[in-house]
Amino acid sequence: MPVTPRLVGLLAALGATVLWSGNFVAARGIAHDIPPFTLNFWRWLVALVCLLPLARPKFRADWPGMRRSWRYMALMGLLGVTALNTFVYKAAQTTASLNMALLVPTAPITIIILSRIFHEEPVTPRRLAGVLVVLLGVLILFSRGDWQALARVRFAAGDLWAFCGVVCFGVYSFCTRYRPADVSLEGFNAATFAWGLLLSLPGLAWEMAVLPSPEVSAKVVGGVLYVGIGCSFAAYLLWTKAITAVGPVLAGLVYYSLPLFTAVEAALVLDERIAPFHVAGGVCIACGIMIATWRVRPRAARR
Repeated sequence: MPVTPRLVGLLAALGATVLWSGNFVAARGIAHDIPPFTLNFWRWLVALVCLLPLARPKFRADWPGMRRSWRYMALMGLLGVTALNTFVYKAAQTTASLNMALLVPTAPITIIILSRIFHEEPVTPRRLAGVLVVLLGVLILFSRGDWQALARVRFAAGDLWAFCGVVCFGVYSFCTRYRPADVSLEGFNAATFAWGLLLSLPGLAWEMAVLPSPEVSAKVVGGVLYVGIGCSFAAYLLWTKAITAVGPVLAGLVYYSLPLFTAVEAALVLDERIAPFHVAGGVCIACGIMIATWRVRPRAARR
C-alpha cells in the first residue's frame, strides 16, 4: 500500500487515539489522589517542557503568526488544554465508567455537525453508515453484550462535566483546521499549551487554597508523566497532524476506536478479562471506520 498523506493522517489519528485511551485508565487510578485542575496543570506543564526543544528553533518564524492570531491561540488553549481534561478528571470523581464510555464517542458527531453547518461538508450515505456501525460497536462494547444494561444507566451530576469535555474536544478538533499557515505544528501546540496553562492558574489557585495538598506517590507521579508525555505531548502532535492531513471529520471517525483501545489497555493494566462482546464491539468499530473512510477510486483510475 503506498504511503499517502491520507494514510499518514489516518495513522496519526489512530496513534493519538491509542494514547488518549490510556488517559481514562490513568484517570481511574489517580482521580481521587490529585484534584482535577492540579492534575491538568501538571499534565500540560510536563507536555510543554517536552515540546519546547522542538518548538524553540521555530519561534522566530512562528512569532508573527502567533502574535497576529493570539485570540485564536487562546481559544484553542482554553478548549483543548484548560477545559477539556479538567472536565474529564472532574467527571471521573463522580461518574460511572459506563456513562463516561457512552458519552466519549459522541465527540465526532459534534465535528460532523459543525463541518456541515460552517463548511457545508456533506454527510454522505457511506459516512453515515460508517457512523451507525461504529455506534453499534460502542453500544455492544459498553453494554457488555447485555442490552438491558443500557436501560439501567442512570446519569449522575458528573455526567454534565463529562459531556462538557466531549463538546470541548469536538469544537477543538473542528477549529484546528483554522491553524495559521505561517505557524508550525510545534509552535501551534506550544502556544496552545502555554495559553492553556495560563488560563488554568485561577482554578489551580482555588484548589490550592481550599483543598488539601495531594500526596506525592509513585502512582501519582507515574500517572502525571504518562498523561503529560503520552496523552498531551505525543498525542496532540499526532492529532494536529491528522486534522491537517485528513480533516476533522475523518480523524473524528478514527477517534471512535477509543473505547476499543481503552478496553484492551484496561485488560493489560488492570487485569480485566477480554470477553466475546469486546471482540464483537471491536470488529464493529473497525468495520465502521473502514466504511466511513474508505475511498473507492473511479473505475478509469484503476486501469
